[in-house]
Amino acid sequence: MIKINKLLSLLIIFLIINCNYQFVKADAESKALDIINRYRDIARYTFFTTDGHLEKYPSGFCGGTTPIEDCKWDEYIEAVILLSAITLIIAAITLIFGIIFWIFRCLCFGGCKPTHGVLCPGPKYDPDIGEGYTKGRVFVLKLITLILVAGCVAVFITSLKGNSSTTSGINNLSDTVFNKTSYTLEQLVEISNELNQTKYQQFDQKQEIQSQLTQLINDGEDLESKGEDISSNAKDVNNIRTKIIIVGLVLCMVAAGIIGLSALFGLPRVSRAASITLVILIPFMWIVFSVHYPINSVVADICISYDTTGVQQFSNFSNPIITQVFEGCKNESNTISVFEDLESLVNDLLKNATDTSCNKINDACSMHFQRYPDDNPLLTPYQQYVLDCPPTLTCSNSTLSIYLFNTTIHDFNVKCKNAPTCGDLSTCDLSTPGVVMTCGWVNVSSVNACSEGGCQYNQQVVNTTQQIMEIYDLLTSLTNLWNEKVVPLIKCSYLMPFIDEIQNIVCVDEVNSLDLLIAPTAIFAILLTGLGITGILGTKRFNSKYRVSSKA
Repeated sequence: MIKINKLLSLLIIFLIINCNYQFVKADAESKALDIINRYRDIARYTFFTTDGHLEKYPSGFCGGTTPIEDCKWDEYIEAVILLSAITLIIAAITLIFGIIFWIFRCLCFGGCKPTHGVLCPGPKYDPDIGEGYTKGRVFVLKLITLILVAGCVAVFITSLKGNSSTTSGINNLSDTVFNKTSYTLEQLVEISNELNQTKYQQFDQKQEIQSQLTQLINDGEDLESKGEDISSNAKDVNNIRTKIIIVGLVLCMVAAGIIGLSALFGLPRVSRAASITLVILIPFMWIVFSVHYPINSVVADICISYDTTGVQQFSNFSNPIITQVFEGCKNESNTISVFEDLESLVNDLLKNATDTSCNKINDACSMHFQRYPDDNPLLTPYQQYVLDCPPTLTCSNSTLSIYLFNTTIHDFNVKCKNAPTCGDLSTCDLSTPGVVMTCGWVNVSSVNACSEGGCQYNQQVVNTTQQIMEIYDLLTSLTNLWNEKVVPLIKCSYLMPFIDEIQNIVCVDEVNSLDLLIAPTAIFAILLTGLGITGILGTKRFNSKYRVSSKA
């Protein structure tokens, strides 16, 4: 009873975990689909590649151009890059204005000391006569500063998570593609090694098949080598990107924290120093946003071809990239185009092997000898066929096993007609025609049984059955190799789990990860801009000397 309770408990826990996983997965896919739809609806424009005319670019990857070779890449790239034009301009303006502001801070923009006047400094405030910053105004500024710092903490954590997830996704994508290439290559090498066995040498198509495999393996090794370099370089660049963003995020958070501390403890000089660093850090955050924002637009274009959530609102072949990948899968055999010649050669080989086996069987079916009733040489003999072939059956790949395992074969011995016992050839001159007769006929269950020792007398029958079974065994071995190792490798169904895995990485994980990085960095830049303003104001207001004197 206790064991049953434990088993039920474990089963319930497993079901809860599984349901929770399915819920989380569905939730992630639903979020990704919302993001994809959002990016799909964003208008894109071209200007430089359309002779200085601002024109709306069609939606979809490369404007939905099919086939992909007809894509005007310069227009598509410009349309994607221009998505970040406004934020890049903001970054440039922020940088230029920030530098100008701090260079001329003491001459204009309010001055370095509390004075009358808005831009150009006027007479200084005199706290003793009631001029300066009131406690209420200072308190409000500090409160706003701390609220902005709190907001920075939230987006800082979110951005770090998004950056980390994006890095993992890119590395995972690289590993998945490389591992698939390596696995396919390993399978091809294994198939090639098996075909190199001596038993397959008798097939005419073997050499041509081997040549096809060798070419595929060579191409695969070249692709694997290039893929490894690309994968390594992609990871290196991705890791550099990750580190730069982490350093930038940390510096931004440190600057925000310092401004917050300067507000709490009244440190105007510290506030000034932190605010100066924001001249670089704010444009940096806008640049981070500007770099990643178009990436998600491209990813959304690609993922429109995928049905990521089971909603069935996207056609699997609506995107030119997917159309290109599955172009060769539209044939009747559903074979990847690069393997079509190999499939044709192997099919011919299998057909020829089947025909050879059937020819041997047909020869056996027509083989007959004179059989004397009761082994009596005085009685009239009749023709006895060695193999009881079904009269209405035609030998083929589907019926071959019936001939070999379910058809009776007749074995027999011989003797001199004047000999008293079967098998005795000592009583006659064997060179004289007609002095030898068949005898001792035995029914053997099948051709296979005969080849394995069931036939004990007629060596001609034994040799024939052994040849037939040898070819059949080769045919079976080759068919198993083809069906178990080659077919799963060359059919388009082989790509589907891989495509599904890529889809989950790119269209779910990476879309969500990028969104956790893109939106928070823009918000971070806005919050830092607000902190920059409060930090600048704090360079004077956080100084207790510049506040209204209590004596006034």
